[in-house]
Amino acid sequence: MTFKKGDRVKFLNDIGGGIITRIDRKTIYVENEDGFEVPASELELLRAEVPQTESSPFTPSSTVSSIAKTSVQTVDQPVVGDINAACHVSTSDYIDLTGEQYGSDVDTSVNILLAWTTCRQKNGKDIYDIHLVNDCRYHIMYVAAMISEGACRGIQAGMLEGDTTIHLTQISGDHLKQISSIRLEMLFFKKGAYMPQEPVSYELKIDEFYLTDAMNYTANEYFDNKALIYNISEEYLMAEIENVAHETQMKFVEQKQQIDQPLSIAKKSPENDTEEVNLHIEQLVDNPKAFTPAEMLNIQMGRFNTALEGAITNHKKRIVFIHGVGNGRLRLEIKRTLDHHYPKLRYQDASFKEYGYGATMVILKK
Repeated sequence: MTFKKGDRVKFLNDIGGGIITRIDRKTIYVENEDGFEVPASELELLRAEVPQTESSPFTPSSTVSSIAKTSVQTVDQPVVGDINAACHVSTSDYIDLTGEQYGSDVDTSVNILLAWTTCRQKNGKDIYDIHLVNDCRYHIMYVAAMISEGACRGIQAGMLEGDTTIHLTQISGDHLKQISSIRLEMLFFKKGAYMPQEPVSYELKIDEFYLTDAMNYTANEYFDNKALIYNISEEYLMAEIENVAHETQMKFVEQKQQIDQPLSIAKKSPENDTEEVNLHIEQLVDNPKAFTPAEMLNIQMGRFNTALEGAITNHKKRIVFIHGVGNGRLRLEIKRTLDHHYPKLRYQDASFKEYGYGATMVILKK
């Protein structure tokens, strides 16, 4: 097929298309709807039909329907049988993004739902339909997959306009137990200028008993019959808040342990047969900043060797060296010395309850 400058084309291996702006030998440059020039070969392009109107260069997707009181779609898709072969990958048709302009929109909220509609019968089997609901003004690029035995198996991928819903797939009740979760990856955008949103990666754990219990399906504003609806946006946001809170709490606990550790060491009254040696550089010299890291390590290891030999001479059963976490260099050097020069001595991490992660116990005798 011969192309020339000004031809309107579609991409065979990607969504969208545009107008040919120039041809450089075997490379054809296509300006897409966002104004970017995309290089492609002749084999990757297909001549587009002449648009009926200037505002609709692409044919709207036949699989996308209005969100308001939409009847459940019963698209004839294969019931999941062999989970390795039943999940199919498809992309929605090209969607018209040139009509409504959202650049001045004040609504920046995101509301994405995953819906399971009530069970129906097909060939004597219980069938559940799964839908993706875009209940906001953003368009989304989505990829949906089922996870079984740790591997993702694609269901569907495509583009979904704002305020619309799409039928993702259907699955039989018999094969719910073969699926561990459903995973969704989504990107949000609008035509023209818009407030960017963070991409969403969401995974719904499959609870066979919960999904098959008719009591969990309720009347709703999206479908004519009852549905079990998961608000992906809310659950994703709550998960992110919990992660941040957990990380903040762990950092606080770690900092508090490091601050309180010298105090707790000073208050300890160890058993007579167990000796404790604090190797923190602040406990060994008056002005740690006056020493290089190598010099500080030599001082700490000198104290370690002296204390260990003294404990052996004084017939101690155990000796605990408190070295802290830091970059791990001191802990590594201690273990290397024990392995090379004291191979008959056993050692282990000291009690976490008493010392946290920053101490090593050397057992001198039983």
